[in-house]
Amino acid sequence: MNCPKDGTLLESVKVTDIELDKCHRCDGLWFDHGELQRVRELNVSDIEQQIEADYGDPKFVPQVPQGYMRCPRCDGRLQRRYFAGHTAVEVDTCESCRGVWLDDGELSATTHKRRTIEENITEGRLTALLRSVARAVGM
Repeated sequence: MNCPKDGTLLESVKVTDIELDKCHRCDGLWFDHGELQRVRELNVSDIEQQIEADYGDPKFVPQVPQGYMRCPRCDGRLQRRYFAGHTAVEVDTCESCRGVWLDDGELSATTHKRRTIEENITEGRLTALLRSVARAVGM
């Protein structure tokens, strides 16, 4: 498969037991359908930095593709979309095979957003619990 950004041959990299495809020129990552969710569920911090440490972190000035980008898996059209509809992270998804292309830094942004949301939910529940305990003991 070739990088949809610059045409470089994608190379296989592993995150635990999940095999991804990485462009060593622009540092982008290809996720087949369902792989991004599996990586996000690992709840491991700094996944992207670990991939870069293990497989390289090139310096690269990205080129803006002419027209739209093509899916490295099925040659379908990649559409720019907001990830999961609730974050400010835009990703490229394939209309056909539903794979996802993440540019350098976008994996960290999507996992950070997830942790922030989960922390806010947990913090909100903890605050509510502490308030109810305080009311129960007359504080």
